[in-house]
Amino acid sequence: MSGGDIGLEEVVDESGCLEPFFYDEAEVVAEATAKAERRRREAEEKAAEHARKVEDYTRRNAAHQAVLDRFTEYDPKTGEVCYTRFYHKDFSTFDIDEESPLPPMRYSHTADPSTYINPDGKQVYDLWESANIFSVKIAASDVPFPLEVYGTVIARDYLDFKCVYLFRRSREDFQVINSEDESLMLTGPSRGLVLLDNIYLEIDLKVKDKSNKDQELSKGLCVIDGVRLGGLKYSDVGCVDLESRQSTVEVKFAVVVFAVEATIEIKVLKGSFCGEITACTSVIQDCLVLHDSKAGGVTCDGSGTIPLWRRVVCVGKKETLILTVATASVTRTLEFTPDVNGATEDEVTSGDVRMLVKVNWSLFD
Repeated sequence: MSGGDIGLEEVVDESGCLEPFFYDEAEVVAEATAKAERRRREAEEKAAEHARKVEDYTRRNAAHQAVLDRFTEYDPKTGEVCYTRFYHKDFSTFDIDEESPLPPMRYSHTADPSTYINPDGKQVYDLWESANIFSVKIAASDVPFPLEVYGTVIARDYLDFKCVYLFRRSREDFQVINSEDESLMLTGPSRGLVLLDNIYLEIDLKVKDKSNKDQELSKGLCVIDGVRLGGLKYSDVGCVDLESRQSTVEVKFAVVVFAVEATIEIKVLKGSFCGEITACTSVIQDCLVLHDSKAGGVTCDGSGTIPLWRRVVCVGKKETLILTVATASVTRTLEFTPDVNGATEDEVTSGDVRMLVKVNWSLFD
């Protein structure tokens, strides 16, 4: 054997370290078929989900539009088509006729309503801007006075945008308005209103004419613009007008900054009360009428709670709440310092009448 030759015994057979490759066509086809089936099912599920979303959107949009159509009306006074009610919600889920379930005094009996304690150890509270509605007047009318007015005035605010009634009278319980100087007899709001964004006012008033038929006196939406009024101070009093149908309605209000909610209760301890009860603040002297016996208020005997038309007033934390109790012969005033929770009580004697006045303080949400 020559030196350059390789011996047969030195030849290494490496085929033993490789497994033979077998192509199972049936298995490959089955796997590809399964993948294609999965892709088909996923595509069908996506298409079905898309169809459900389109159907749900179409249904909700139709429901939303149906509600909008209910209060999109032509106003002959202005010659315009406009919304007569609040319209900034999805009405497929939002009930525009639902009354706000939020009561007053939500934090009156909370032990510690503070949001947090600052580094100096002082309690810090969330104080919002609010507004007191002083009056709603028929400032001008195409229908001659006196007017037998009924219907609703509704406020909506940032807390839940649901109905908070300021005025609500049925056709049989109309109020007689003799001139443009008289106000509607407001019985709300039932809780404090928050002016974080806007307060929306829906007005829908009707009158009965001499033939005992209904006429639309005022119908529409006006806004207390919390954004535009954001720089107002304590003493700012404003008005918004609604010119519609056969009248111009004027709403007079005051912005209250750093506001807390005061809910008032008055109980007769002795005697029989017949008179007027009003509320104002140390900064804004315009009064809210809480009770007036001459205008339909109930005369209240001893041990009875006086039924107040309005019992909620918003007061600036740096202001003072002033209650005035007036009878035919005597006028008395009480002053209360606002707080974020709890209650303040005081007694007042007006002539032969002795009363207990309780003010419940609360933050807003």
